[in-house]
Amino acid sequence: MNQSAYLIEGEAMVKKHSRLISAVDRALKENASYGRGLDQYRKVTLAQLLENTNNAYDYYKKLNEAQGVQVTDIAGKNDYLNLVTAVMPTLVAEDVVSVQPLKQKAGVVYYLKSTYGDTKGKITKGDTISEINRVWPDEVDGAIEYSSEDITDEEVVAASGAFSLAWTPIVPGSVSFTVGSTAYTDNGEGKIVAGATEKGTIDYTTGAVALTNTSEAPKDNLVSYKVDLLTSPVENVPTITTKVTDLTLTARPRKLKTVFGLDAAFDLMATQNIDLQSILQENTTNEIRSEIDAEILRDLGNNGSSINVSWNLPVPFGISKVEHYDGFYNTIVEGANKIYNKTRRVTGNILITGEKAANVIETHRLFKAAASLNEAGPHIMGTLGGRFLVVKNPYYASTKFTIAYKGDIPFDCNYVYAPYMPITATQFIMGADFSGSRGYATSYAKKLIASDFFCNGTITEITQ
Repeated sequence: MNQSAYLIEGEAMVKKHSRLISAVDRALKENASYGRGLDQYRKVTLAQLLENTNNAYDYYKKLNEAQGVQVTDIAGKNDYLNLVTAVMPTLVAEDVVSVQPLKQKAGVVYYLKSTYGDTKGKITKGDTISEINRVWPDEVDGAIEYSSEDITDEEVVAASGAFSLAWTPIVPGSVSFTVGSTAYTDNGEGKIVAGATEKGTIDYTTGAVALTNTSEAPKDNLVSYKVDLLTSPVENVPTITTKVTDLTLTARPRKLKTVFGLDAAFDLMATQNIDLQSILQENTTNEIRSEIDAEILRDLGNNGSSINVSWNLPVPFGISKVEHYDGFYNTIVEGANKIYNKTRRVTGNILITGEKAANVIETHRLFKAAASLNEAGPHIMGTLGGRFLVVKNPYYASTKFTIAYKGDIPFDCNYVYAPYMPITATQFIMGADFSGSRGYATSYAKKLIASDFFCNGTITEITQ
């Protein structure tokens, strides 16, 4: 499924739940940590979660009615829908990973994967385009020749002095290889030569090479040449394969319940006009929301990336604190560019921080704080240098930070969070023992997709 298809399919659901979605959009624009509402993708995501909740409510209402529960005793549908709109759009996950809601408990999520469609030079068919370990750093030339006429060090299979070049037709005068310590080339007229000495023949149309001395072969079986991409018709053109890859995930639950006494609830309402149920609901849903975000950010921090940076906290003698903190920003940029060097296409744009990195960032001259910093659990604390979205994570180790990338296209992702049942609640029950209780639950699936989209960072404290 491509992004446009996903959005088109979701239009009807967005229209169905437009009242709630519009209210959330307005609230986020007025109060969002960095001033934006819901884009169309996030509207469709929220609509799908509201639809899941709507369907679940209808099912449980029908089930309760069949068991003799009075309709008036069943919590209103709007209570459940409002709980979804109050919690789900405020997850930090919405801003740092791809959110793809499941329509069923076991469902399919999607991500983009681009691969080389042919073996050419040092590139092998099936290599992922964002993975350049095969050609970096000593073989970087091979990584930039895939679409060009140049082919450097193609590996051939030589037998009895004969071998074939894969990419044809061949530009005359472009072939070169070494036999022993002697350089062989073609003379542009179908002959393989070493200096002025003829050593064999080449067919520019088929790529067939035949050496006169059948015991000879190119050194390391490597040959360089040019494929003719100018003469029409051009048929032998390398391909890039880009597809939306699907992944089946199964949602797993989180659950909590609140318990309180009738007398305490009555006293608070009578003396302070405070609804204890509302307070407990807010605290419980905040706890679940925080734990979801913390779990996702933990996964991002344990991403398995081989890219690392570090920065030393103590200010060296002879420079100012401002200058030293500028060095921290340089380290973040370095980490973002390491992601770019590894993937050759994306640069880190999100910074997830523990306490010590947060201390540096919040006093940095390039930091712009969010509208509210007093949020429960992980939250967006602002932006750094107008380039990095900064997330404060109280569940991180103090000295840890992570630089990550999230694309503008939801399927161009580092990680997928796939909610199935958004945060919902059971009926409130007050028992004969004067103890009231209510349960809260959510279920979702998750998957780390690409470790190359991360750089792991550490704050050191070495006194100089």
